[in-house]
Amino acid sequence: MNGIFVVDKPTGVTSYDVVRKLKRVLFGVKIGYLGTLDPLATGVLPILLGEGTKLAPFLETGQKVYEATLHLGVITDTQDREGQILQSVDVGAYDLSPHKIEEVIGRFRGRIMQLPPMYSALKQKGEPLYKLARRGEEVERARREVEIYALQVTEIAPPYLHLHIECSKGTYIRTVAHDIGGELGCGAHLAELRRMRSGPFCLEDALFLDDIEGLLNTGRLQERIIPLSEAMGFLPAVEVGEADALQIRNGQVIALEGLHHRSEEDGQVVRVLASKGGGLVAVGGIQREKEGLVLRPLRVFHDVIFTKRPSCARDTMHNMADQGGR
Repeated sequence: MNGIFVVDKPTGVTSYDVVRKLKRVLFGVKIGYLGTLDPLATGVLPILLGEGTKLAPFLETGQKVYEATLHLGVITDTQDREGQILQSVDVGAYDLSPHKIEEVIGRFRGRIMQLPPMYSALKQKGEPLYKLARRGEEVERARREVEIYALQVTEIAPPYLHLHIECSKGTYIRTVAHDIGGELGCGAHLAELRRMRSGPFCLEDALFLDDIEGLLNTGRLQERIIPLSEAMGFLPAVEVGEADALQIRNGQVIALEGLHHRSEEDGQVVRVLASKGGGLVAVGGIQREKEGLVLRPLRVFHDVIFTKRPSCARDTMHNMADQGGR
């Protein structure tokens, strides 16, 4: 079983709890996920199956979209509702007018430097920061650049502030909430978080965790699994015949003499598809060498079953779909 499906992660469980439950249902299938969600968070959790686990490096950098609720006036040690309260104030004493809130959140749009929270999985000398935090230790952390592509107020209902956030990989929404509260003067923590999209995967495609076993038993789960080739649909496609596909799978470079040469193809990353069936053979990079353009595999996949070994005569025709990137 190879591919990807999307789970609507429930609150109160970790991302790995979801994987653990799925392993009991999908016995013998290698399972991974994209983008950790904290236990309080709900929403899009892409699940990678079989050869799909190899796609993580190509998919995890995708843009994330969240709906977040901030609790103004209360600061916690974890920057979310699950932590110990460090400070609580009456928000009525602060300017929380729409004009003031818009002025403050404007400071968080674009590229910003973010200090990772102590309660995080980042490691210091091999030990996760959250373990240090639980012992009452705090260590120096380097600020990291993240990007907020969109940040809009959807509702102001003191002490709650509701936000729509579109951001890059590695953005701590808890820290965004904490820092916005600091700029408003009253402090804040993250009360609720729902991920609406992760890269190409959206909430509309998500399955409830408790429904998956039933779908499997009725034979309907397969129709909800996104094929590897479709999951990588944001990359241009190169179709190859069986002989070339086998060479690529063995890590060999193939010539692209059948392609119309364009200068922008040099350095381009593409998905390599089998001409019969359209299965994903590899993710590769196009390079220009003395002999012309070649395709060098970056990661190969056993998503296609071949019936013969490579013949002496190589395939010479390759079809490149003109598809734009993300």
